[in-house]
Amino acid sequence: MVEKPARTGLAVISVFALMVVRGLLLWILNPVGFLLWLLFGWILGVGPGQFLGWLDLNLIATLQRVLIHPINGEWPMPRVAFVSIGMLRSVRHRVHLVYDPV
Repeated sequence: MVEKPARTGLAVISVFALMVVRGLLLWILNPVGFLLWLLFGWILGVGPGQFLGWLDLNLIATLQRVLIHPINGEWPMPRVAFVSIGMLRSVRHRVHLVYDPV
């Protein structure tokens, strides 16, 4: 059996940087996104959690392309694809005020 190589320090740092920058940007994105949902959510026919989830997925996809670079030809984490506004209704990723996994 072939073992996967251990993550390099650069891969761990880049994933950590993604999480830190994403956390900071969510403080801006969520209030602005909620206001955008109030203005345009009725046109799109989606709830606030689904709309904010769509924004978050596209934020993650953007940050991955900016902050995370391939290490030895491999990406340190699975890449998230951009989701167009036409596919907004199919987004399963949600942002919740209180997360209760039960």
